[in-house]
Amino acid sequence: MLTYQAPLDVPINPAKGQDKPWLLLLLCCFWLIPGLVGHDPWKPDENVSMAITSYFMHNSNWTIASIAGVPQFSQAPLYFWVATLFVNALSWIGVAPHDAARLSTGLWMALGLWGVGLAGRELFGRRSGRLSVVILLGCLGLPLWGHHISPAVVLLTGFAWYVYALALAIKKPLRAGIILAGVFIVLLTGASWADALFAVLFAVFLFVFPQWRKFSYLITLITAILISIPIAALWGYSLKTHSNELFQVWWRYYAWGAFGGARSFAIGYSFGFLPAVLLWFSWPALPLAAWSVYLFRKELSQPRWQLLLSVLLAKALFVMLAIHQSEALVLPLLVPLALLATGGVDELRRGAAASFNWFSLVTLGFAAFLVWFVWMSLVAETPLALVNYFTRFNDANMPWPTWGFVFALLVTAIWGRVLFRKQPLGRRALTNWTSGLTLVIGLLVGLFQSWIDAGKSYRPVAESLSAFMQGQEGQCIDVSAIAKDPTAALVYFTELQLDAKSGNHCPLYIKQTAEKPAATPTVLWSGHRLGDQKENFSLHAK
Repeated sequence: MLTYQAPLDVPINPAKGQDKPWLLLLLCCFWLIPGLVGHDPWKPDENVSMAITSYFMHNSNWTIASIAGVPQFSQAPLYFWVATLFVNALSWIGVAPHDAARLSTGLWMALGLWGVGLAGRELFGRRSGRLSVVILLGCLGLPLWGHHISPAVVLLTGFAWYVYALALAIKKPLRAGIILAGVFIVLLTGASWADALFAVLFAVFLFVFPQWRKFSYLITLITAILISIPIAALWGYSLKTHSNELFQVWWRYYAWGAFGGARSFAIGYSFGFLPAVLLWFSWPALPLAAWSVYLFRKELSQPRWQLLLSVLLAKALFVMLAIHQSEALVLPLLVPLALLATGGVDELRRGAAASFNWFSLVTLGFAAFLVWFVWMSLVAETPLALVNYFTRFNDANMPWPTWGFVFALLVTAIWGRVLFRKQPLGRRALTNWTSGLTLVIGLLVGLFQSWIDAGKSYRPVAESLSAFMQGQEGQCIDVSAIAKDPTAALVYFTELQLDAKSGNHCPLYIKQTAEKPAATPTVLWSGHRLGDQKENFSLHAK
């Protein structure tokens, strides 16, 4: 049962009659499913990811993708391969390609939650795994990346199973070796060599601790490396066979991911990025993890604390030294933080638990009220001051009624029912936080998804340009002067001949400006997203 709290002097082991794992499955479903379908690709990453997926959809060679003629090396292709398989499979039942690709993100997230749950159970005992999952779902930084078409989720999932494999290696080295081999393959083909090398080096580092200083663990590690390296190397071999020139570009400038490539390898020194992001990104896992470490400070020599603390510190150092820092790099840190927090939730003092519970109810309850209030104001078009404020960002009409409204009512009713359940305070506070966050996500998706989509989608821009170019489809358009996101959107939404390579010989080119272009004879076409006046596009002849 999600909200069970054991007495402080006995291990967490709720009675069988109180154990209701279906509640966790229900929570995961309500967190995972909303937002995966029903809208066009959005920023960040979705347009680029869909352009790459679209390339694989229309080309038999899956070695390397390109967007408007420019090869894409920023991420290994595993995520896009799986997304393309989803698109091909679900197209038979009419699912839009971007929705199908986003459903593949749901699969990766489900696998990641499963890995975190198994790691929590292995480290802290039976029924602790579900607590780890609830903590992870409650992290503020996860909803965006967990519902987007983005390869960042592969790194989170791989890291979750990586921690589980290392924890399992003490008792079941053979099974751990198989899992570890799978993790190495995922990191090498879905992330970067830097991520894979980190995983290998940290696994070797664990030999400093007596619990892992065993011959069986050595065999586990060697077996995992021997299995994974040849399989993962097939993609590099395929790239080299396909084009030695492209292989050299990848190796020299992209192979090491956030650190560059063999020729451009560099280490960053921006140590302020991680603390600034992690403080909000990992709430509430970070303070709960800190409490666990303080509470069990005399037991930190135990294997579980050694593993979690060392992997957290090592991964944090990895992020801080990366030359290309982003929120996607921070995602794997949520795994050890959620697992560390698992040990201390049941030991929260009553005052702290009550404060956390009150904060959860007030903050997220008020956020849910605001979402409902703003939606009703936009539907009723009153008060005018509020309506005019939101119209500045998006002047699309708010649809009413919709199935989204029914879904919003459902999640609100379920949340209200959860609040009136009698539960011990520790886990209840955490469950109320995660349930409240899930409620806000559900309301935003149910009530605002189509409205937000109207303002964030590049589809109207692409369709307008495509309509203008009717009869001129053979003409090449130079898109090297506009950002990568709109370029990728034009590639995905149209069949126009686009070229993003610098120095191309296309007769037409698109210009991107912060101000609306003046209507002059040189402007053949202009467009912008609905409600966005800072990103304007215009078509010109060279």
